[in-house]
Amino acid sequence: MSKVLIFLCFILIICQSCTINGSLQGLYSYYNKTDKENENLFQKIDSHEVLCEIKNDQTPKILITNGDILKKCLQEKENSIIYIWSPKCKSGMCYPLDIIQRECNNNGIELFVIAEYYDSEFMNKSYDINCPIIGIDVKYYKSNITSKYLSLFIRDLTQQNDIHDQFIFFEEGIYIRSFNNIDTLSVLVPK
Repeated sequence: MSKVLIFLCFILIICQSCTINGSLQGLYSYYNKTDKENENLFQKIDSHEVLCEIKNDQTPKILITNGDILKKCLQEKENSIIYIWSPKCKSGMCYPLDIIQRECNNNGIELFVIAEYYDSEFMNKSYDINCPIIGIDVKYYKSNITSKYLSLFIRDLTQQNDIHDQFIFFEEGIYIRSFNNIDTLSVLVPK
């Protein structure tokens, strides 16, 4: 009986840690919900030339695209970082976007912020980053399950199946390495 009780307590703890404001943020995309809450937030991007040219402005926009289009854009950049952003993350492994942008600027690295899932409240804010936040095209990947579309998106970018880090570094679009600590940014590009 005690093993069953321990198992039930374990399940309860897991469910409570995943539940944020009554939803399971991070498990599902919430694309449709976010689109309904703010119909003008998303901009579908079907061309890497367009994606590479868009700069962030005061009006929040989430660029919706897939890994193949982003990869073509990365090929035009000498050094670039993909940061997998979880909008509601509050752990020590989550960094404010403006700090990441500053570190990238200091090290000559282009930053592309990729939203792990959709959240109207956090996506409708203006962040001090050079490029708009990019949302993964869940329709292209035919899934609303975060782990599925995120892994397919990352595989399109890196041709790797086992990357689970927040930062992914590229040189001229070629995957070099991934990591979780922002301090690694300062050692990626020789001064």
